[in-house]
Amino acid sequence: MMRIWIGIVAMALLGADWPQWRGPNRDGVAPGLAFPEKWPSGPPKELWKAPVGLGYSGPAIAGNRVFILGRVDKNERALALDADTGKELWKLEYPEPFQAPDPTAGKGPNATPTVDGDRAYFFGLGGMLHCLDVATGKVLWKHECQKEFWGVKKTPIMGDDWFPPCGASASPLVDGQHVLIPIGGEKAGSFTAFRRDTGEIAWKALKDRSSYASPSIASPGGVKQIVGFTGARMVGLRHSDRELLWDVPFKTRFEQTIICPVVWKDLVIMAGEARATIAIRVKESGGKVTHETAWTSDDLKCYLTTPVQFQDHLLGYDMRTSRLVCLNLENGETAWTSPRIPGKYHSIVLAGNVALCLNSEGELTVLRATTKEYQEVAKWTLAEKGTWAHLAVANHRLYVKGKENLFCYQLPSSP
Repeated sequence: MMRIWIGIVAMALLGADWPQWRGPNRDGVAPGLAFPEKWPSGPPKELWKAPVGLGYSGPAIAGNRVFILGRVDKNERALALDADTGKELWKLEYPEPFQAPDPTAGKGPNATPTVDGDRAYFFGLGGMLHCLDVATGKVLWKHECQKEFWGVKKTPIMGDDWFPPCGASASPLVDGQHVLIPIGGEKAGSFTAFRRDTGEIAWKALKDRSSYASPSIASPGGVKQIVGFTGARMVGLRHSDRELLWDVPFKTRFEQTIICPVVWKDLVIMAGEARATIAIRVKESGGKVTHETAWTSDDLKCYLTTPVQFQDHLLGYDMRTSRLVCLNLENGETAWTSPRIPGKYHSIVLAGNVALCLNSEGELTVLRATTKEYQEVAKWTLAEKGTWAHLAVANHRLYVKGKENLFCYQLPSSP
């Protein structure tokens, strides 16, 4: 019995998988990690580097496999790699003619794969949705969203009226026997649930253009909901019947809804396009759901970086000042701000007693997860400029997607 217990504790200390966008719970938290009080002065050991192609797709890690989307020339590639060596295990490659009208948006793909048991889901920049067998890469089902759902309604400025102007970027969300993706428009709905086993549409909700942001499932106000952006608003849909419970308009230039919702207690944190961060309080009383603005913060104006919640606080990146900002979630007051940290994009992961912040320059900043003050622990350059994918942490390893390569580093562990 003692041997079994020691084994369970050891597995917990190694950390969990990272099977989807922003980690196991889609909240930017890597559970089960313990780090030394004093970090080494040198950068973490590079275990391997693998060429995976262009794009901002982050890696998903499940078991001993790493899954990622990339682009080589005119083709997108869904890849599975060995987590210990980086060796390619299988690959699905297909042509992708779509190009974003804004060259600064990159050539994609942007969505992070999602792994659920024996299946992995990949959503390409031009709307190619694949369900692949984890072991072999065999196509179990697919949808060509461009042909099936889009291209019906046109606008003079943004082209397709339902498709995100710079390409599909939302990461699939597994919800029981369904895979939820914001497809957009009348045919598929702003949010679309595909059956896990067959790929058939199980339900659809709303008719807005889809968002770049990935949705979440949470229970603000005590009511289980699908919470996320459409192209024009933040919404809460009752999970049981997809009825619209509340919505907050969020009109942006070219409908650039990018930041994923952060839910804390009865608050939904809404941000984007370098606007003030807003906390929406959701309440339920007598079967009726209402919402109101709880607070706003002009100190944190996000554009691409989704904040992370920790210790009743929120850690985000203010794009105007190039600083990390920590807010008190109870009242929106600023707890601290960091010195200037360059980069247009940061991905933030809370891991153990630290926060790992990777910027688009390929530089990783490690800081204490404290609400008192900014405490930098270490800073290393781990990839080249053009590192726009979200970092991943699994089994005490750090995965960083550079411009065309995926790097795997060994993180220090507590004795």
